[in-house]
Amino acid sequence: MIGHAIQAIRKAAVLGLAMALTACVGAEGKKADATIEDTSTAQPRLATYQCGVDGALTIENMKTSVRLTEPDGTIVDLPAAPASQHSRFGQPPYALVLEGKEALLMKNGKEPLTCMR
Repeated sequence: MIGHAIQAIRKAAVLGLAMALTACVGAEGKKADATIEDTSTAQPRLATYQCGVDGALTIENMKTSVRLTEPDGTIVDLPAAPASQHSRFGQPPYALVLEGKEALLMKNGKEPLTCMR
């Protein structure tokens, strides 16, 4: 009886792992083009976020850091903060949070900027 329960747990764990790995595989036949913007909720490698009347942010996401181009053209490289994060980046005076299709940019002395892709 205990042996069957252990087997069932192992099978469930293997199935869960297989499902997780399958989710990481991209669709075959899709071209990898850095100029194509992803409109899904996953954070793409390169995306433009519209910030209303303030302009747009362009974010190149390298998982452990991002290259941010502000609406005024300023380019800033921000590390993940803390280092294990994939959605929070910053170093003084910047903080950036990516969540779904939203980017929230905070900079000391300025109003937070909420942008959508």
